[in-house]
Amino acid sequence: MVRSGYRSSSQPRPVVNIFIEGPCWAGQWTEIVADALQQAGHTVAVSYHNRKTLHDRLALAGKTLLTGENRKTTWAERHRIQLLEAMSHDQWDILLSIQGTVDQQTLQQCRQHSPGLKVFFWWGDILTDQARTRISQAAEFSEQLLISGKGNFDTLSPVYQRQLRYFPFGVSRRFHTVSNISAPDRKRFSAELAFVGTCYPERCELIRYLNTQLDVPVSVWGRGWRHCKGIRSHGALSLADSLKVHACSKVSLNLHHANTNNGFNMKFYEIPAAGGFQICDWQPLLDETMLGRQTIACRSFAEFAEKTSYYLAHEQERQQVVAATSKTVFTTADYTSRLAGLFNHTS
Repeated sequence: MVRSGYRSSSQPRPVVNIFIEGPCWAGQWTEIVADALQQAGHTVAVSYHNRKTLHDRLALAGKTLLTGENRKTTWAERHRIQLLEAMSHDQWDILLSIQGTVDQQTLQQCRQHSPGLKVFFWWGDILTDQARTRISQAAEFSEQLLISGKGNFDTLSPVYQRQLRYFPFGVSRRFHTVSNISAPDRKRFSAELAFVGTCYPERCELIRYLNTQLDVPVSVWGRGWRHCKGIRSHGALSLADSLKVHACSKVSLNLHHANTNNGFNMKFYEIPAAGGFQICDWQPLLDETMLGRQTIACRSFAEFAEKTSYYLAHEQERQQVVAATSKTVFTTADYTSRLAGLFNHTS
């Protein structure tokens, strides 16, 4: 469960020892953050709160069958035991929980071995009722609550005040830079107009509309598109391959979740980092950041069709935007700098 490959004896002495409880998923959120911290000289280890071994699955099936307990609750309890065991082998200064399962009781036991352990709880998803409950629970034992959505941060600020911190997503040169794309990959991933992401009804509706208005159809990659009649997906992609789509396509659509509250998803940063040209849906936050002001955004289906058609036909203007946004994203949204500022803020 624990991955200590992020340690490096050749690095200068680490500033702090950081344990990450994070998700294992295609976007590599945990791995990117761990790498950025390691590159900054910290000692880092990881436990994935959603990675189940075959033994875990068998044990969960047996317990839920015998006791009737909720499978999700049973797994959370099992993972907390694994987390406690993983953290018991060293002393830690910080526990960074990325939408994790750690609770007050587990933390108390962790602090017996690592006195002074500080907890940073990071929520980057939309703000559902379940999310509010989890954030409220984490507030009981966390020094800082990190929220990646600006609107969500504004909503929660009156409740958590100085405990809450706006902490948007970012980029990593190591993970998000695309180079040396092979000829077969370029053929596979090139498109006039591309979208990479999970199927949601509002995304399906927009892509269907664009397919009726434009001379070229939207090339789609992602999960769940079998539920969207008339749109065929080329399948789900790894992060590395999704970046190749952005690098090889003339225009990449970025469609935030319908419940996004004035914030940017990871793709907002990934597309320009890969050297891609992005057209996204309008968020008020666009006016408040340099990258946002450089990004082409739309407020309606008709505007998506109009701007997509325009930029497909104007390569020079498209390349000017690509040059500006790819530079800005690495100078303003680098994870190593953002994370360094985070821990300096509370030292």
